[in-house]
Amino acid sequence: MSNKGKEILTWVVLAIGLSAIVAGIYGAVAQPGEIGKEAGSLVAPVTATDKTKGSAAAKVTVVEYSDFECPACSYFYGMLKKLEEEKGDAVRIVYRHFPLPRHRYARITAQAAEAAGMQGKFWEMHDMLFEKQKEWSRSEDIQGILIGYASAIGIDTALFINDLKRADIDEKIDRDMALGVEQKIEGTPTFFLNGNMIQFRSYEELKQLVEAELSK
Repeated sequence: MSNKGKEILTWVVLAIGLSAIVAGIYGAVAQPGEIGKEAGSLVAPVTATDKTKGSAAAKVTVVEYSDFECPACSYFYGMLKKLEEEKGDAVRIVYRHFPLPRHRYARITAQAAEAAGMQGKFWEMHDMLFEKQKEWSRSEDIQGILIGYASAIGIDTALFINDLKRADIDEKIDRDMALGVEQKIEGTPTFFLNGNMIQFRSYEELKQLVEAELSK
């Protein structure tokens, strides 16, 4: 084979390899599925014990079962944030914990969000954890990092440290997980739109689903 032929073959192999890598990343982040396909109904309705953002009178409610250490959850976090910014009180967001056992910091970060919530800062910690996931997930001093985040969002760190150990926080996380098991959640994130499980790959697909509900 000539040098030019070898060069062309090399570029073809590299192109195929790059395509496979991109496809693999995409598949790991967003599971394929028909837009808006109903794969199940929400078993447990939203209650006062849920962590919610937005008006209770909103026409659209999105319930998410999630894990702070899950890379896919971090990927979809940006979409929900954009949805909240664009739709405001027309959409209510509900977060339920489903920390996966294989993630070493999934439990303590769920505790940290709830501990921040004891001081009215659940969503601030929620956002911090997703936005800085690559930082804390690789750390060997997770508690020190979480205390730093607590300080950054303006809460009493002494109370925060104490609240991390509260039994009722663990009970809340366990209740969310039990609901997820009852729901037969197989992975995170899992989303429900007005009570129906949905799948989407992009913000535009999510927006399309939400706007269809808003127009009803």
